[in-house]
Order: sequence, then C-alpha cells, then structure tokens
Amino acid sequence: MFTRRSMRKTIVLPGAALLLLGALFLSGCAGFKPVHSPSIEETVNMQRAKEDAKNREIVAKLQQGGYVIFLRHTKTDWSQKDIEPFNFNDCSTQRNLTEEGRAQAVKIGEAYRALNIPISEVWSSPFCRCKDTAALVFGAYELSEDLAHVPFNMDREGKKRLEYLMKRTAELLSAVPPPGKNTVLVGHSPNLIPIVDIRSLPEGNTVVFKPDGKGSFELVGMIFPEQLFRLY
Repeated sequence: MFTRRSMRKTIVLPGAALLLLGALFLSGCAGFKPVHSPSIEETVNMQRAKEDAKNREIVAKLQQGGYVIFLRHTKTDWSQKDIEPFNFNDCSTQRNLTEEGRAQAVKIGEAYRALNIPISEVWSSPFCRCKDTAALVFGAYELSEDLAHVPFNMDREGKKRLEYLMKRTAELLSAVPPPGKNTVLVGHSPNLIPIVDIRSLPEGNTVVFKPDGKGSFELVGMIFPEQLFRLY
C-alpha cells in the first residue's frame, strides 16, 4: 500500500548542475541595484532647486517690466500693538520694524538691484513699518493712505473704510506701469489677503501681479525673502 509520503522522491542534482545554478544566481545578483532613498539634505536641496527655477522665471518677467509688486513690510516686533484710531505720525502707537527687519529690508533692496528689476513708482502705506521698509529697500517713495492697514473696529464706519481700502487696493494692482518698469506697493497683508485669497503672507514677501490693461490683474507668484536672497 502506497501513501503520499512513500510516493515522494528526493531529487539529487549532480555537481555540475549545482554549479550552473549557483553561477546563474550570482550573475543575477551582480545586475541588481539597490534602490537609493534620498537623504533629508538631498530632498531639501531638490526642493530648493525647484523653487529657485520657478522664482527665476518670475524675476525674468520682472526684468521686462509691466508688473505690480506688492511688498509686505519686513519683520516687526509683535509685542507692539497698533492703537486705533491710527495715528500715522506717531510711531510709538504702532508695531515697528525690528533690527532684523531693518537688515532684511536692506538685503531685499540689494537683491532687487543685483537682479536688475526696474522700478518706477514706489507707493507706501503711511504706517511707520511700511515707510521704513520702503526707505530701506528703495530710498525714495510716495505715501498713499489707500495702502493703510484695515481698521480693527468693524462698526458701520469701519466696514465702509474696509470696503474702500479693498476697492483701492484692487485698483492699484490693476494699474499698468510705464513701459519697461514695475510699480511697487509697500503695504500690509490684511489688505491683500481678501483680494487674492492668500491665507498666510510672511513679512518681507514679494508678491507679483500682472495688470491686464482692462481693469483687472493676475497673480503671478510669490517670492519669500530667503528665496529671493538665493537668486543673486
């Protein structure tokens, strides 16, 4: 009587066959290349390279002129508060630039000049942090209360003021600069966020718009300060 176990046979390969199988196995292993996972440093460098390529395209457009740059004031002291009603002439009642913010503004100016970005008019909010940013980046500027910080008090007058500032900011972003030049608006993030739906606008950010000549504009892109500094 036969069972499954009794029917099993042990196959013994001759030595030559074993040698052949071993050679085939080794040749296959020789062609195998392990997958390399990039390190954190390599991943960061690849991301930076992508950012730099995109931002160089934006700078190339700015070098041709025809754009509106919205530059948010540089770094400020958040322990200070703006006191309403706003007094534009009293810096002690406002949030002001830190020393780091002043140095950041100087460096942004150096970057704009090194990258040959042609500028025509520079308009600044009347708040001290914006005037100081405009002076340190560009030297000369004009004041526009239409770029002032939106009011905190949303009573009837506050809402009217907010609507007016939003309307004027959109109009300023839609204004076509002189040929071969760019216009700069130095202002505050709250004035820009409702218009282009930017939820977070870091201090010192360069935001680029393209007026279409028909009363509207297109958001081209944003360049963070540390990204700008890598381009020159």
